[in-house]
Amino acid sequence: MEPAHPKTIRGVMTIARKDGPPTKGGILFTNTYLGRFVNETPDYWEKLHEMIYSSGRVRGVATMVEDIVEKFSFLAIARDQILESEKRRDREKRFFVQYHTYSFVFMTKSFLDTCAVFINDTYGLNQKGSAIALDKSKLLDALETPNSGLAEQLRGRMQWFELVVRYRNNLIHRHGLYVGAMPLVPESMTDPLDVDRYVLAQPAYMPNDPDFVIDKVYDGIEGEFVLVTSLVDDWIDSAFEIFNLILSSFTLSFELYDRGTEGT
Repeated sequence: MEPAHPKTIRGVMTIARKDGPPTKGGILFTNTYLGRFVNETPDYWEKLHEMIYSSGRVRGVATMVEDIVEKFSFLAIARDQILESEKRRDREKRFFVQYHTYSFVFMTKSFLDTCAVFINDTYGLNQKGSAIALDKSKLLDALETPNSGLAEQLRGRMQWFELVVRYRNNLIHRHGLYVGAMPLVPESMTDPLDVDRYVLAQPAYMPNDPDFVIDKVYDGIEGEFVLVTSLVDDWIDSAFEIFNLILSSFTLSFELYDRGTEGT
């Protein structure tokens, strides 16, 4: 007799039931790390939650919406891990800050790609392969017909999409980016232990230009740097704008469609 294989059971958040949403409160958005990030629930969330977990025709996109929610949650987790790592005062501090910063960059690109897949599938754009990306004009050109307003707003953020891709590509395909303290030790500080403690207390920086790879730092070439925590906060705010823009536009689009087909 063959041993039984374990079964994967979907949680409450992920069950799209015929009798309606799991809860009226919107478990989709509160049962993940996203709930810790959001202070005020956007107006469209309850309607979207009802749409994807009801017996309606958009019920099939529940898994895609869940994927977007989870990918953004991963960004929020990475952000919090960076903040927590900055509190360290040991020699492993730089390693942990760098690790979570790299993770944050990777997950930002993954989040944007998940949004692109959602747009391509829900609007029936029929794009393939590498064309399914928010930094590719081909996807946004195809989006013009079903939702020109969303396409225009996403084009306005193209510069940021391209920046994320450049950071991600240099982390993967080149020698990476310097992430760490850049302290100017006071001349009066001569005790090695004091210098060590001073350096460990300094915040981490990273290049403001994703093409300023780590080799240039070690070669003594000067470049502009930004606080890691500042870059991360800017990026997560931008990602949340994209999150709400795409999902609210989707919700409104199908509401208007349903109103237009009533009685036909």
